[in-house]
Amino acid sequence: MLKRNLQKIIRFVNILLFKKNLPKQIIIYFHETDETEVSAIEDIILFFQNLEYEFVSVSKISQNFNSDKKMFSFTFDDGFLNWQNLIPIFDSYGVIATFYLNTIFLTDDGNDVFLRNIGLDNEEKIINKNVLSDLANSNHEIGAHTHSHFKLSNLNFEDFKDEIQKNLDILRQFSENINSFAIPFGMRRYLKNEQIGYLENNFKTICYGEAGMLFDQDHKNIQRYPWQIELTFYQNLINLSTDTNLFNKLTKRSGLG
Repeated sequence: MLKRNLQKIIRFVNILLFKKNLPKQIIIYFHETDETEVSAIEDIILFFQNLEYEFVSVSKISQNFNSDKKMFSFTFDDGFLNWQNLIPIFDSYGVIATFYLNTIFLTDDGNDVFLRNIGLDNEEKIINKNVLSDLANSNHEIGAHTHSHFKLSNLNFEDFKDEIQKNLDILRQFSENINSFAIPFGMRRYLKNEQIGYLENNFKTICYGEAGMLFDQDHKNIQRYPWQIELTFYQNLINLSTDTNLFNKLTKRSGLG
């Protein structure tokens, strides 16, 4: 309890001292997209559209990183069937998004491990090949997220490489160019140094998750902000515009590890 209260105090002081303008390039992520998330996503589109942000893939943000161009990327992790509800909305607003997929559920390897790893108990919520094809054919970016969604630091190097290669082999059946990778469970500190080197050699961008913003990123290692439905829209905007480097160092919660 004391540690949690201390973190709250540090976060509050951090907001007072380090709040900035919204970044020119913003990437947020979701997992499942039920009615609540879909409604929030449409609100986000309208808000940032009014601020003249362009809705693009992660790869396009990487190509224009730290430029003056206002770019916003929606990203989605794991592989959920209700992503299909996003396609008509994104089409109507001209939004291009990035979908990071695991792939074990597209094979005969079984879903039990994957469901356990993402905390899901209903395999009927998992995306199928038809919806994945629809996403790829709608010009959205398909990104890698490992085959089975293990915490990668728990794997030896050979098993780690196998997780990446299986994922790529299957995803390339739907999209030829798989240039971006999102770390399962978000934070880069869940990776070993040799794993980071392997990913940097095989992908143009590596995405990690962190609440609040780190303003010392580069085009190769890019932060995604987890849009938090339980917070108000304004609170999410505050998080997007607050430099959390000090908070992360003091609480040891940095996405960079």
